[in-house]
Amino acid sequence: MALQIEGLSKSFGSVKALSDLTLTIPESTFTCFLGPSGCGKTTLLRVIAGLETAQEGTIRLSGRDMSKTAPAERNFGMVFQSYSLFPNLTALQNVLYGLECRGWAKAERHRRAMEMLDLVKLADQAHKLPSQMSGGQQQRVAIARALAPRPTVLLLDEPLSALDANVRAELRGEFRNIQKELAITTIMVTHDQSEALEMADRIVVLNKGRIEQTGSPVEIYTRPRNRFVADFIGNFNVLQVGAGGDGAIRFGSQTLATAADASGTDLLGIRPEAISLSPEPLGLGNALYGEVTRVRFLGNIQVLTVRPDCAPEQLLDVELHGPENIPQPKDRVCLNFAADALCGLSQ
Repeated sequence: MALQIEGLSKSFGSVKALSDLTLTIPESTFTCFLGPSGCGKTTLLRVIAGLETAQEGTIRLSGRDMSKTAPAERNFGMVFQSYSLFPNLTALQNVLYGLECRGWAKAERHRRAMEMLDLVKLADQAHKLPSQMSGGQQQRVAIARALAPRPTVLLLDEPLSALDANVRAELRGEFRNIQKELAITTIMVTHDQSEALEMADRIVVLNKGRIEQTGSPVEIYTRPRNRFVADFIGNFNVLQVGAGGDGAIRFGSQTLATAADASGTDLLGIRPEAISLSPEPLGLGNALYGEVTRVRFLGNIQVLTVRPDCAPEQLLDVELHGPENIPQPKDRVCLNFAADALCGLSQ
């Protein structure tokens, strides 16, 4: 069931948390609301859940207006960052609780609760209290509890942020597999770019209560619409460019070969991994000579900062894999990249 958000606005006093948002969440997709702290992503999720009321706009599920519907009547499952399990109830009892509140028959709710615990790989932990379980296991129980009543939409409010890195990485794949298996429309709030890129079918990038860009992870990563998205999603080189007398795009003193979608703007962007280093031009379309100013070791990746001769005030980052034959500060290099690796950015 597609979820349609139209003209949604929400303020807290003089602070505009959401400003005229319009968005469609397709049925059975995994959508991530991504953005920095204070951008409005959690407020938007809470308005969808019915925990906050918008001053303007509507929320429709398969055409039905849910804007005034009480949270308990929306049939939305919700998982919070803090697990929110009852500490005096076992994992099984926590999952059973929501089914009991909805009037499920005893035999049916027990079967369903065990089915959900098995889905999250905790059937053998059913009789443990939350205090006897790890953070990752507690969050699995919270997921099982949210899914048990067969919600039409699953809402996740930064469900992995309280966990350590290894557990987060493990649960990303598990949660995504569960979503695919059940084909449930899922919305997750996160500020973690890697999390959104790995898990989502669609990413909605928010900033100051507005949508900056919506698209697939590949679209968001390779073709950010503006400087905010480019700066927020991973590492991105932003080039200040201008038009020469012949209409060609110039980066400092050098003309750049660009694709058609990079014209008509004074900002171009390129990912560090799209640049190749060599002593001489490789014939990729663009070649800029420069000097290495800094080398950062990041495990399997090393990031080199290069000052190009044509625009020495604009430093460019380049990502290289492996520790061998890495240029060092003051080495001379040639930066090579294809025309279609550059994308136009708005301010």
